[in-house]
Amino acid sequence: MNQKETIDWENLTPEQQRNLDNLFVEIKFLDRDAWEAIDDPEKMTQEIFNGIQLKRMKVGPELEDLSEQIFLQYPDFAINYANRLEKAFLYQDSSSDELETCENIRQGIIREFGFSRRIIV
Repeated sequence: MNQKETIDWENLTPEQQRNLDNLFVEIKFLDRDAWEAIDDPEKMTQEIFNGIQLKRMKVGPELEDLSEQIFLQYPDFAINYANRLEKAFLYQDSSSDELETCENIRQGIIREFGFSRRIIV
């Protein structure tokens, strides 16, 4: 007979707490397609991969664990993504002030990946 392991919600291990935190972050920031692709690798596409990575840029460190996980899990998608990021950075005007440069890079990334502004604003 199989016994179910119970979770002591009041005394989670650091790993359990991190996994729980990551689950809530994924629910909060990812759409259904991304969620399904994370759960089923056959559903992962370059577009979904790019979307998760770009969402991480917008959200920040909260999505870092997931972003790193899929970067390592899908090296071909990661290489394509990195090449496109590099292309977006190469076409930036380096004579602008820092704030303007950041916005120019952001806009270059949005253009390179073909995303509308409202997706990652």
